Amino acid sequence: MLEVKIKNLCYAEGEEWSLEEINTHIEYGELVFLTGSPRSGKTTLCQVVAGVLPNFTDCILEGTVQLDGEDIVTKDLPEVAGKVAYVRDEPKNQLFSFTVEEDLGFGPCSLLVEEEEVKRRIKRALDFVGLEGYEKRKSHTLSGGEAQRAVLASVLTLDPKILILDEAVTQIDPKGRKDIYERLGQMAKKEKKIVIIVDNKVDNYFSIDHRLLVLDEGKLLYDGPMRRDKLPKFIKPIKSQKVTTLFKTLDPVLSVENVSFQYGNGEFGLENINLKVYPGEFISLMGKNGAGKTTLAKHFNGLYKPSKGNVWVKNMNTREHSTAQLSKKVGYLFQDPQIQLFTNSVEEEVSFALRVQKLPKDEIVERTKKILDEMNLSQYAQDHPYTLSKGDVQKLALASSLINEPEILIIDEPTSQMSFVESWRIMEIISRLTQKGVAVIMISHDLELALHYSSRMVVLKEGHIELDIRTNECFIYKKELYDLGLDICEDGKKGEEMYETIVGI
Repeated sequence: MLEVKIKNLCYAEGEEWSLEEINTHIEYGELVFLTGSPRSGKTTLCQVVAGVLPNFTDCILEGTVQLDGEDIVTKDLPEVAGKVAYVRDEPKNQLFSFTVEEDLGFGPCSLLVEEEEVKRRIKRALDFVGLEGYEKRKSHTLSGGEAQRAVLASVLTLDPKILILDEAVTQIDPKGRKDIYERLGQMAKKEKKIVIIVDNKVDNYFSIDHRLLVLDEGKLLYDGPMRRDKLPKFIKPIKSQKVTTLFKTLDPVLSVENVSFQYGNGEFGLENINLKVYPGEFISLMGKNGAGKTTLAKHFNGLYKPSKGNVWVKNMNTREHSTAQLSKKVGYLFQDPQIQLFTNSVEEEVSFALRVQKLPKDEIVERTKKILDEMNLSQYAQDHPYTLSKGDVQKLALASSLINEPEILIIDEPTSQMSFVESWRIMEIISRLTQKGVAVIMISHDLELALHYSSRMVVLKEGHIELDIRTNECFIYKKELYDLGLDICEDGKKGEEMYETIVGI
């Protein structure tokens, strides 16, 4: 049994408590969802259970975390690591070998597990996460979702007693994510393990009958069944709003003409893609992991150049222009926003593009303040970007993309790290841009967001466009969408009437 009794925790003398009065216990065989508002203490709690705090990072902790009667807090990190596996949300930081097989084999080989047993564990783990036959795939070629599956598989080869997933499968498509959660629940019961899953989109998983823990401002607000009718009074409905889309007879702002793209290893990432995007359109670019969504999007700002065909941003052929030149027209929010942050403060990050253009200081200050206020980031203006929560990092990267007032905005999983309510608030900001003629292209696995905000859905499969439809036609193509990994519920309410959810989560 895992028993958590934390009176309080803070990172430095005199600072506010990050955790207060956390008392709970988890039995072997349980899967528990952990959710909460930004900066609620989810990651801090996970790191205490994993032995990272206070062993790896200095902090002041009063309390105990006992596993089978032994206090994890007093143990050295290597002792805890043999029993508890902790998986973060950045998969590429957790893959460091040349092939998937080497990444998965590193852990058990380090523990001197026999070769045949290592091979058996690798195959079993890959089958479990849906990566059958990926042993020889180069790790750096994996999509975000595939990389997250590979990282999960790598910790499963270690056979831990406790598995903690800290938003560790957020880049996996919805059907795949739910399937993994269900498999983890079955594994926990069958093999008597404890699985703790941090996920901000708990509304998608109420059909999975497990426990739910809700944190807010470092305190445990709710500990109970994963059922809507059992949730307490802080559950309130969020109503959908009608989508407004700007339709004008104008020339396209983006044209993709017979584009194919071949990787250095000879594999085709895209084949014969044709697409036109018009001012004011909001397009959801969708499909399973590895379908080619991000590969296609990286052609729009010149990060990738087509092997065949042409991409036009207005009258600019991306073959003939640099990414820097195209960035004046195209804003891009990456799936991993940290890779596009490089300054020492939030304010510097947002204002960087304006300072490069040598705009008047008063204008820079005014525009920077306006967008920081809009993103609820003003209170962090002087903070280093890496001290922000994951959701705030996404908002900062988005603010840095919007400050240049692009005509095309590409957003790759723009709200995957945000709380439920915050993600919808940010999407309202993005949606309003279309009324000004900005074309928005959103790469997402979040079907609710796509149905609610986009005017058009483009679905890829294995580098081909399989569907290009108006969003209001999606129920006509329900079967085709399901086959492509997008499950539209039978009653047709998704995207039209949002489910009840936890305010602030």
